[in-house]
Amino acid sequence: MEDRWSLSDLAGALQWCTERNQQGIRCTLAVIAEFSRTPEESQHALSLHLAGIHAAGRLKTRISFSIKSTAIGILFDHEEHARNLSLLFHEARDHGVPFEIDMEGSPLVEGTLQSALDLAREGPLTLALQAYLDRTSHDLQVCVDAGITVRLVKGAYRGDTDDFTRIRKQFRTHAETLISAGIPFSAATHDPELIDWLKEETSDHRDLVEFAFLKGLAEQTKTGMAGDGWKVAEYVPYGPGGQAYIMRRERYLKTLENLGQAPVP
Repeated sequence: MEDRWSLSDLAGALQWCTERNQQGIRCTLAVIAEFSRTPEESQHALSLHLAGIHAAGRLKTRISFSIKSTAIGILFDHEEHARNLSLLFHEARDHGVPFEIDMEGSPLVEGTLQSALDLAREGPLTLALQAYLDRTSHDLQVCVDAGITVRLVKGAYRGDTDDFTRIRKQFRTHAETLISAGIPFSAATHDPELIDWLKEETSDHRDLVEFAFLKGLAEQTKTGMAGDGWKVAEYVPYGPGGQAYIMRRERYLKTLENLGQAPVP
């Protein structure tokens, strides 16, 4: 399962991304590190992130780097988290690596959003926003006003609703807001209905949306869309462990199965 959803180390992840780039697929690297609860754990995670950013910068390929705030201290020290996040942001900027921030559980949304807003004053970044949260309409406008690029996701933690139809509708509403305003964004979904709708809505403006997929899903779809000239990205976690990440992926597939749904092939 770890081979499906993630790669074991940085070298393997970089090689994977190089091959993906050759297929026309951009990659987002993410260290498998979350839920640090001590300064020692967060500093270890910080060093892993720095090594990844520096290596990605040396490659000069189409690779961004995404950070989970729980990896670098937000659970126990907001000031340490802010320092660590700022350091990673500036290192990524200095090495020419686009910087992204993942969104995690709902109690962390406000702090993560505020951290992104603070950094956005100094340069571009991407922030994930979750369609299953009622607050996302407001947060979306805040990000647009701040010049933050949005990676729109359904959400993999606990949201304000677990109703599949409602989440799909809210995702579409947020995407419509961005499309109608002509604002480029990333749409991270494996939902066949949403992908077909997004392709139809942006057929004459393909530069508006990047279709983002997870490693381990949608192989046929992502390579096919890249070959057809759509902007495509793949989220590529790496490192040891990752049980929590894998459990979220497996829960997602089980939820779809129970609903009689399936991700794009």
